[in-house]
Amino acid sequence: MENNMNGQTAIVTGAAGGIGSAVVTKFIESGVNVVAVDLYQQALDVLIEEVGTSGGEIVPLAGDVTDPLLAIRAVELSRSKFGGLDILVNNAGMGSDMVPLWEIDLETWRRDIEVNLTSQFMMLKAVIPGMIEQGYGRIVNTASAAGMEGHALSSPYAAAKGGVIAMTKAVGKELATKGVLVNAIAPALIGSGMLDQPWFDEKTKKQLLERIPMGRVGEPTEVAEMITFLASPSLSFSTGAVFDLSGGRATY
Repeated sequence: MENNMNGQTAIVTGAAGGIGSAVVTKFIESGVNVVAVDLYQQALDVLIEEVGTSGGEIVPLAGDVTDPLLAIRAVELSRSKFGGLDILVNNAGMGSDMVPLWEIDLETWRRDIEVNLTSQFMMLKAVIPGMIEQGYGRIVNTASAAGMEGHALSSPYAAAKGGVIAMTKAVGKELATKGVLVNAIAPALIGSGMLDQPWFDEKTKKQLLERIPMGRVGEPTEVAEMITFLASPSLSFSTGAVFDLSGGRATY
């Protein structure tokens, strides 16, 4: 892909996870400097070792995306280390035990919304003013097929990801004439770290896999390819849109 991203700077949240690490790897290969944000410093250390130094540079930033100050620190770091910011990939997220809505406690609900939706709002709020000022920016928010369809037994997650989709559409319209394009991706089952969580049992995996016409899970590298395009100057006439990554499953 000829995307002319060399020398640009990106913030990627959830950078050490399956999708996040694939995105960081693709960005570095494309010559993009990356502020890699993740909850775990050890995971960031492994990421840096695995990605190497061929292409762009990685600067790690460990912290909880629900902390309002983390977004501000990420932007300040991108400016102090690389002189600016061109790209945001809002990728950090989490799942939780699969139970009916009426059995979910308020603390679990709030945590899911904070991690999967509010954290993206805080990152957007931190990066957008600078992008408006420079007249350029590319933002990619990670939503989910759950946010489009509403997964049973995953009400907090589905609600949060549905919120990401609605927020993306709204802010995409707000920035449509500013040179800052905001889009979302909606993956279905992806072979990333989330599949290894204890609440994601084999029965659930089998049921979800049966709904994918391609008959397989997606790969993090496939998601990274889509995100890289959406984060590049090659994208010029799409904003507030949701791009499907479901292997043909989508019915919306």
